[in-house]
Amino acid sequence: MMEAESSTGGVLTSGSRSAVFSGVSIDSRTLKSGDLFFAIRGPRRDGHDFIPEVLRKGAAGVVAASDYEPDFEYPKDRALIRVSDTHQALKDLAAGTRRRWQGRLVGITGSMGKTTVKEFAAHLLEVRYAVYRSPGNYNNLFGLPLALCGLLPEHEIGILEMGMSAPGEIAEMCALAQPGVGVITNVAPVHLEFFPDIEAIARAKGELALALGTKGTLVYCSDDPLVANIGARSVGNKIPFGCGAGAAVRATGIEVVSLRETRFRLVTSEGTRAASIPFAGFHYVMNALAAVAVGLHFSLEVDTIVESLETLPPSPMRGEVLTLRGGLTLIDDSYNSNPCALKRMIDTVCALPCSQRCIVVAGEMLELGPDTGRLHYECGAWAARRGVDILIAVRGAAQELARGALEAGMPQERVRFFGDVDSASEFLLRTARPGDLVLIKGSRGVQLERIVRSLRDARERQ
Repeated sequence: MMEAESSTGGVLTSGSRSAVFSGVSIDSRTLKSGDLFFAIRGPRRDGHDFIPEVLRKGAAGVVAASDYEPDFEYPKDRALIRVSDTHQALKDLAAGTRRRWQGRLVGITGSMGKTTVKEFAAHLLEVRYAVYRSPGNYNNLFGLPLALCGLLPEHEIGILEMGMSAPGEIAEMCALAQPGVGVITNVAPVHLEFFPDIEAIARAKGELALALGTKGTLVYCSDDPLVANIGARSVGNKIPFGCGAGAAVRATGIEVVSLRETRFRLVTSEGTRAASIPFAGFHYVMNALAAVAVGLHFSLEVDTIVESLETLPPSPMRGEVLTLRGGLTLIDDSYNSNPCALKRMIDTVCALPCSQRCIVVAGEMLELGPDTGRLHYECGAWAARRGVDILIAVRGAAQELARGALEAGMPQERVRFFGDVDSASEFLLRTARPGDLVLIKGSRGVQLERIVRSLRDARERQ
């Protein structure tokens, strides 16, 4: 506990300074025995209310606000560290961990693909290095400090996601993480609820490039004009990736062969190689190119990279392909959605052969701001023009998805809107037939994973 006390500037009022903790937590639901619990006061919940629970679950100690007074007998063998601000204390502990860690750190940001690029890059680098990657979606000013606290001396490379919902957040995360390599995947109209326009989103993403300075390396998508502008202003080493002629890591001849294979030619300074990834879609190739660029930066050989690309792992709820009983194929992309990502997935599934129909279950896309209705409408029209057989729109603004599809010429009987997930799930269970290809995609808050579970459960009972 001495490290926690000194890093946070807090005062230990219970327990021993020689005691140790095995992890850090801010969530009583996921806390493990031996963790140090930071009691964060949020807009909806106060972590101090859960201190008795985490102590029962075996927490090694608690970091609490200086005005916290337990209304129970606090156990003398558990640490209690009082600080002026528990969230700041968490960040201070993370910064201390990062300062002591001797490895090299990669920060990844972008409107889409952060988690996939993280997992792809880690998979490639693990051939040679001991790699740490941030757990799950620990990519904000609460999650990133938790991720940093997981760095261990044996880790040679750390790969962390950096998301944001306001200007300055990525800059603050970079101040904590001190990345030497930054990856910017793309800039798309997401989080428009918090930004005036897409250019403002680009400026916020560009904070990563600014933080790298002259000594860092920026990996960026040169096909995306807004990201290319960030790259042009970057003053350090640069590795552009994409399909255009200016990309140092480039893909040509992209061919979607099946749901589990896309082939392309990988072009680098070391020549051209035939490559393939076990996923369907142009966007997966772009994510793979970003990971390839990171691998080349860390001196992996191209042939080794190409071999590893063939075994890239799927990420749950992010385009995961599930073959269900009765010949139904399901693409579970229910973790998140935005207009660009939805259009890309629609393009992908409509280009694939299927023996029956292509069904798209599209949930409401959140945080799109004043353009919410228009962006949903455009996606619905896109689905109609691309040849989606059945469109099921779910909740809220997704009603505009349905309207867009109808006004673009999709027959009324093939377009349905449901105000809740359960009704949409019941309809899909009645409608899906053997040979259908079903895409399920929506913002996390819509909880379309419940439809995935219902469909899987129903098919397993057959």
